[in-house]
Amino acid sequence: MSTPVNLSVIKAFRILNAFEYAGEKLSLSQLSRRLDMNIATTHRFLITLQSVGALVKTPDGAFELGLLLADLGGKVSNIDVMNSISMPHVKHLAERFGETIHAAILDNDMVCYVAKGEVSRSLTLITHIGKRLPAYCTGLGKAMMSTLEEAELQRCIGHQSFKPFTNKTTIDPAALLEALNLTRERGYALDDEEVEIGLRCVAVPIAGCSNQLKAAISLSAPTTRLDQAKIAEVAQALREHARQIGEELAAKP
Repeated sequence: MSTPVNLSVIKAFRILNAFEYAGEKLSLSQLSRRLDMNIATTHRFLITLQSVGALVKTPDGAFELGLLLADLGGKVSNIDVMNSISMPHVKHLAERFGETIHAAILDNDMVCYVAKGEVSRSLTLITHIGKRLPAYCTGLGKAMMSTLEEAELQRCIGHQSFKPFTNKTTIDPAALLEALNLTRERGYALDDEEVEIGLRCVAVPIAGCSNQLKAAISLSAPTTRLDQAKIAEVAQALREHARQIGEELAAKP
């Protein structure tokens, strides 16, 4: 038996789609007629959409599309831009090392994957573009968190769940801060079996991003194929490609 759809969500998107262009102002009665919904139901949905920022109520009592939609659109744009710029580098590194390579951005204090490269011998990881993982225990997350200003960093740490995935997961904010300091000193972050036993990940931040966009690139491999000597080699290669990606990002309007 298939899961039934949520009709309230469908109605909410019908209301948003009722606006034909950004800046169009529609009254409660206009929306009610346009959607063929009764006034009470329409008003309830409008107030709810207003409360989350999807709609804004104007001084004359009308409604228009809110900045939340622009923010969501911006996130999609960030993913598209990062994917197009980082994908050639991700593929090149995957072929060079024969391991899984990821690029990601920091979105709502979580790691959001934007590109993935792998070859036949790569460790198969259940990751895809748009997938999200916590920042506190991933190499990518720690690499990006290490670039945050102090106030933003404290806010980001406060939003972490610190749920243990393995017996090696960082679950203490103080320990995370130490790891971030080490990341800044050596130039790369490490996830040493924190998300999955037997899996090690090294990541470096990507410079050239705006204050609103934090990004990183990483290599994931079995611990047996990623010892300390290999980590140093990988980190150097990642830093070089991160520099190139950053330069391309900086040149992007």
